[in-house]
Amino acid sequence: MIREIINFTSDLISDIPGIMQWKVLPNKGLHIFVDLDKEGHLKNDMKYGVDYYYYQEGNDDRIISTIIAYENEGKRVGTTMNKVLDKNKQIFSCSPFIVSFKKKSILSEENKQKVLDLKKIIPIIPGYLDAADKACAIDDNLIQLSKAFGLSCEVILNKIKDFVISQTDKNGVATDVSIFDKMKDDEYVSLYLRNVPLEKYKEAHDVYLTEKLFNDNKYNNQKSITDETFGLSGFLNGLNAKKPFLVHRTASEFKGISGRVQAKEARALNDFETLLSNKVLPNPLPIVIDRREINRKCISIFNEGKPLSYREIIKRLFSDENVEELSNYYLLNYTKRKSIVINDIDFVPLFKYVFPSKLVIENVTEVFLNKESGKENDIKIDTVFDFERIVVREIFNNSLVKIKEDRYSTNYFEDIDPQYVSGGDVMFLLIMKYRKAFYDYIYKSKTNAINTLMFDDMMYNSILSDIRTDEYTNEKHTKSLKQTNNESQAEHEHRNEKHTKFFSIKRKINIWFSLYKLFNNNKNTVIMASKVTDLMSKMRSVVKGDSILETPEEFAFGAGQIVSYLIDRSVASDKTYALLEPYLQKTKSNFLQDSISQSIATYKHDIRTNKGPFQALASNVLTFDENVDMKPLLKYFLAGCFCSCVIYDKKQSDNN
Repeated sequence: MIREIINFTSDLISDIPGIMQWKVLPNKGLHIFVDLDKEGHLKNDMKYGVDYYYYQEGNDDRIISTIIAYENEGKRVGTTMNKVLDKNKQIFSCSPFIVSFKKKSILSEENKQKVLDLKKIIPIIPGYLDAADKACAIDDNLIQLSKAFGLSCEVILNKIKDFVISQTDKNGVATDVSIFDKMKDDEYVSLYLRNVPLEKYKEAHDVYLTEKLFNDNKYNNQKSITDETFGLSGFLNGLNAKKPFLVHRTASEFKGISGRVQAKEARALNDFETLLSNKVLPNPLPIVIDRREINRKCISIFNEGKPLSYREIIKRLFSDENVEELSNYYLLNYTKRKSIVINDIDFVPLFKYVFPSKLVIENVTEVFLNKESGKENDIKIDTVFDFERIVVREIFNNSLVKIKEDRYSTNYFEDIDPQYVSGGDVMFLLIMKYRKAFYDYIYKSKTNAINTLMFDDMMYNSILSDIRTDEYTNEKHTKSLKQTNNESQAEHEHRNEKHTKFFSIKRKINIWFSLYKLFNNNKNTVIMASKVTDLMSKMRSVVKGDSILETPEEFAFGAGQIVSYLIDRSVASDKTYALLEPYLQKTKSNFLQDSISQSIATYKHDIRTNKGPFQALASNVLTFDENVDMKPLLKYFLAGCFCSCVIYDKKQSDNN
């Protein structure tokens, strides 16, 4: 993987000149450019002998590019202070021609007021520049310039409060304001020696990087470091020779993430980390092997105007760019914090963007948007990202894949706050348990990442979380017992819409039955969605007395129909779907039959005594004599609960 990253970065810098400056902004603060005369003194023909700029957001692009050109050649390795050249850890730069520190380093507290105090910085500048001279191996002439630069820094810093910026008040009056007073404590003061060409800045910085990009030079076999010197790279690697207990004893040539690489390769890895930090590369990042034109297209698409998501990049590649397939690549997922954190790296032999045959989520539970609009259409899914947008979002209650207005976000690796997860602790634990599996399935085309056992578990618990958190939203529309007993199926469905989780549960059942075969490697598996249609036909036959329940699936579905009807008989003031949970806890069919019998006894006063659909179905459910395990039948039980209840069919027929 390290070799591929090195090649990827080298090719990218070669193919896209200037990419290392993309999206780079200077440190906020005061940037001072120092010009010295031949004697090494500040030039008299300039105010203070310097040019200075106060960088904040919105500055002129010309000023920004000028600052960046110098600032980039003085950046230390990494984001920690262990690679700086100042032992006092006050100066952040690493060049003999740059001195950079934060404003708070030249402040002290007096009478509860922060005042300018140079005692902490002025004495350490000479020592820092001496260390920089040695680390960057500059010649004698440049060393003399560097020393003169150090002396001039003291003169300039003593005048720092005199540097002003014009500021216009709300009345349109322009006044000069001290930059130092305007600056925040964490903003930078940076001084640059302009007498030295930028090429010399770069040469000095390259020498610094050649050594400092290695974690410890004790791994090298040479006294002096060259581009070909091998060492332990510091790229995403904190190991060093002083901590032998952290060294990988089982690998003689590779230690840490990066292993031993040449100095020039360590610089490429550092450039790669810089590109990640600058947000020039998409996340996730595909690194295609031996197809640099694909890598170039991905980066170019990502940086066109507003940064595009990985989904949009892939869509463009497969449509606008006419890429037929994406194969043989590493997929890297990372997080930008204070430093780069790699969440996941994996090799993808072949990415399947479009499903071989279109997926269809059938409306097996007959979800109605409203009385007027009729039944919802079946949902067709073409690509894996349609699957993510529709299926994953629905399963995890818009908490793993979030879509709000036009904003689309996912969270497969970052921390998730349980209090913002819809569905409570059950849903939170479900997300943490299965989000990596969905990431592998969608982004790496690992079809074996999710199996039917996992799918059953997540769908059941997702529906269970809805059942537990359901609320009834409009109590004043609650019907009397007599009305409830005589209502039609359409009226029954309309009343159930008052449940906050009514649509969510029914749509999840549609997903469960429609996509079950997708995660089953057994090609002879019966299509589950059509099985629900068959079960509904069987229930209608049973209530007419034309047949009986014969299979465990038919029993579970019929039991769900009975339980749904019995819950309608309840007069509880808070009649939510939580009433289903006691039935779901029954592990054996005979326990479920006992529970149904008790409920019939409870609501017998509200059940017609004449023989009809309820009596026919209930007698079949209660006399089913196979004592079966209910766990694998729960999906059929829930489907029976939330599909149209055939017991109401007779009233509908009478009305017609």
